[in-house]
Amino acid sequence: MFTPKIRFCLLFLVCIYQTAYSQVTRQGKEQETNSGQVNRPNEDAKSTSDTASLTMTLVGGGEIVVDEVTEDKDGYWYKRGNISTFIERAKVARVERPKVAEAPASSPIEGNGQWKLSDATKVQDFFLNKFNRPLPLSAFGQSELHTRWGWDHRNGMDVGVHPDSVEGRALITFLRAEEIPFLAFRSAIPGIATGPHIHIGNRSHRLSLH
Repeated sequence: MFTPKIRFCLLFLVCIYQTAYSQVTRQGKEQETNSGQVNRPNEDAKSTSDTASLTMTLVGGGEIVVDEVTEDKDGYWYKRGNISTFIERAKVARVERPKVAEAPASSPIEGNGQWKLSDATKVQDFFLNKFNRPLPLSAFGQSELHTRWGWDHRNGMDVGVHPDSVEGRALITFLRAEEIPFLAFRSAIPGIATGPHIHIGNRSHRLSLH
């Protein structure tokens, strides 16, 4: 039906197509790492990277320096630049988070500025937009515990996050940018803090006895 010359041309075109298809397929597979990581588009356009990097130590050795880490039930999504990548939980030995500032665990990190409790919505909106969950408040205004300890906490609120966590570091960065005063505690302090948290507002004063 076809002359030998036409058959040769058709066979040549088929070989070129198969070669190009194999190269595209191989390049697509090479985008997945040997550890099973898969790239996904940046879905959180409102998310911003923190200035300090985190280190993910892998099982069997090896480290990955990343900007952000989000944990879910199956593993971790980590972000480097504008690319988010998934890695299975079993392949991660630990996530090492940097310290916000060099200070003893018992010394709170402090930020200065102006604040009134009615400004709380600004902080709550920031946290909800960035982490897609409500601000985890452990105290809003005066609480029974603060009264028992003798502290005037009427113009403060406490957020139950560790200051060295991803959420804690992002919150501290926001508070500093907005010039909102805060105290960040890395550990419990008898009569002052029951555990790690971020106090938003000026330092509490002792309640008046009169």
